[in-house]
Amino acid sequence: MSWLTFAPAMLLTALSLALGWRPLPVHPSWSARILAISAVSTALAVLSTTLLVSAAYIVRLLPADSVLASGRGRLLLEHGPVPANVGLMALLVLAVGLFGIIRVSVGWWKDTRVVRTDSTSITGQERPIAVAVPGHHGGVLVSRGMMRMLSREELQVVFRHEHSHLRHGHHVYTVLGAFSAAVFPPLNSLHSSLRLALERWADEDAAAATGDRELVAQTIARVALAAPALRSAWHLAFAQSPVVHRVEALLGDAPSGNRVAGPALLGGTGVASGGIASSCVQLHHLFALLLI
Repeated sequence: MSWLTFAPAMLLTALSLALGWRPLPVHPSWSARILAISAVSTALAVLSTTLLVSAAYIVRLLPADSVLASGRGRLLLEHGPVPANVGLMALLVLAVGLFGIIRVSVGWWKDTRVVRTDSTSITGQERPIAVAVPGHHGGVLVSRGMMRMLSREELQVVFRHEHSHLRHGHHVYTVLGAFSAAVFPPLNSLHSSLRLALERWADEDAAAATGDRELVAQTIARVALAAPALRSAWHLAFAQSPVVHRVEALLGDAPSGNRVAGPALLGGTGVASGGIASSCVQLHHLFALLLI
C-alpha cells in the first residue's frame, strides 16, 4: 500500500483546515456553503480511506485460503501489505469516527425531542434565549426573559435573525458539519467556522431587513452579556458563536454582494473537493466490494 492511498484525504484535510483558519472574503452565505462542501468531502474521503486500510489490514490477519476464496479478499490483497502501525491507526480513527457518529446522533435525537415536546423548557426561562427549531412543527422559540429584556425593535431583530436560519435551512449545514467533525475530529475548527458563517449570514439578513446594522449589533451584544449562549451542535441560538467578531462585522460595512466572486469560489471549491474525493481509488474499490 503506497502513500498515494492517503493523498486525497490528506489534500482535502489541508484544504479544510486552510478554509477554516480565517473568514473567507465573501458574503457569509457563500462562505457557509463552501465550508459545508469542504467538510463533507473531507469526512467522506477520510472515512473511505480508513475503511479501506482497516479492511486490507484485517484481511492480512485471516487465513490465506479463506481470503483467496473470496473475491473481496483477493481485491483487498492487491493493495499489498499494510504495516501494523498503519493498520492499527486506521482502526483507531475508524473507531473514533464511529463513536462520534453515535454520540452526535444520540445527542441530536435527545435535543430535538426535548425542544419539540417540551418547548416550555426554553420559553419559560428567565435567561434571554432565542432558538430556531426546524421542521414542519418548528418555529422560533423565545424565552420569557428575552421578551422582557428587549424592546420591540430589538425583538424584531431577533425574529428576523431566527427566521433567516429557518428560511435558508441552516440546520442542514450544522448537522452536516457536526457529523463531519464527528467522523474526523480535526474538522472541529472548520465546524466552528461554519457555525460562525451561518450566524453572520443570519445577522446580515436581519440587518438588511431592519435597515439598521448598529441595532443588530447592539441586540446581539445585549443578549450575549445577559446570559451564556445555549450550547447545541444543531439548534442555532441567537447569541452564540464569537459574538465580538459578529458585532465588529456589523459595525463595519456590509459584505459585498458580488454575484461573481462567491459563486466562482464555491464552484472552484466544489470542483476541487469533488474531484479529489472522486479520485480516491478506495472509493472505486469499496463500490466494487459491495458488488462482488
